[in-house]
Amino acid sequence: MLPVYILAGICLCYIILLLSLLYGWRNLKYNPASVPSSETAFSIIIPFRNEQVNLPGLFDSLKRLKYPTHKFEILLINDSSKDDSEKMVQEFRKMHPELSIEPLQNQRESISAKKDALKVGVEKSRFEYIATTDADCKVPENWLQGFDAQIESENSDLIAAPVILDQVHPKDPLFRKFDLIDFMSLQATTVGAFGLGKPFICNAANLCFKKTGFQEVGGYKQSSNFAGGDDVFLLQQFKEHERKIDFIRSTNMIVTTAAQKDLRSFLQQRLRWAAKSAGYKDSFARFAALTVFLMNAAMIIGLVLCLFDASYLQWLMIAFLIKFNLDFMLIYKAAVFFDRKASMRSYAWSSIAYPLFSAGIALTSLFVGFKWKGRDYRK
Repeated sequence: MLPVYILAGICLCYIILLLSLLYGWRNLKYNPASVPSSETAFSIIIPFRNEQVNLPGLFDSLKRLKYPTHKFEILLINDSSKDDSEKMVQEFRKMHPELSIEPLQNQRESISAKKDALKVGVEKSRFEYIATTDADCKVPENWLQGFDAQIESENSDLIAAPVILDQVHPKDPLFRKFDLIDFMSLQATTVGAFGLGKPFICNAANLCFKKTGFQEVGGYKQSSNFAGGDDVFLLQQFKEHERKIDFIRSTNMIVTTAAQKDLRSFLQQRLRWAAKSAGYKDSFARFAALTVFLMNAAMIIGLVLCLFDASYLQWLMIAFLIKFNLDFMLIYKAAVFFDRKASMRSYAWSSIAYPLFSAGIALTSLFVGFKWKGRDYRK
């Protein structure tokens, strides 16, 4: 009966985690961020590498920003692109002389090209507040107003905001539908953790931070040995130095990002994300990561045990139903918030596939590297 006791303990931890995140979601007040404000000046930093397909969408959203043009600049850092990305940046600059657009070249210093690019942008920036997004994203027209209102009211040092994938369509491949469900679970976890006052993840596609704060906490120095994690490790640094950290839970602040183009790219992305979990220092982050891993691993191990002892099936089904319903409650909140309720049609089969996927990615990331933007990152 020992495995049953272990499963019960894992389920208890999972129940505590999910109920805590649900409480955190409810506790974090909805902030429409719609108050007209333009007091703060921003430097928007966007690294790019081989993004000619996605740049038109990004540029279209940037030129629609409803913010005084003299109060923001756009720094586009080229990370050794081999396509027409750099040419497109130059054309965008010429077509919009009313915008302050500064093309820059990345200067490699570490194993993380993106962190190096962001560092170049911070060093070249003219304004005190830095806003970051990715080249495959589209920002909302009141994006900077939202950050400005938060800064003016709360004097925040680092502000995170919501990110979501583009809508899925019925003819999209299964991995694309699974990707959206998984992405919403990460966003729900982000909001829930902020609502608990225990933030440990955020997304650089929608992030704002104080330049002096970035410099004072050491920037990316402590995470220079990780290829990814420019967002979560910076959040960790600000948190360790007791800086004011906030999240804007507002539909007016949602940044949309493109989904991965194929299954291989999707898996490589998740391996990249999983690799940075080894650098978590926060106790709640470690508890969350370990609990989720153990719960998913227990589903797989339990299924194997059922082959040898059919009586174990009832305990496995109870554990699965607990997980199924708690996950649904959290992810559905995100689906409503992001206007992605239709995607929940894929929840049932995704919840069955997820334990194998999650545990597999976590274990694989311990032994192998990943490929990203045409570069190999090995263990």
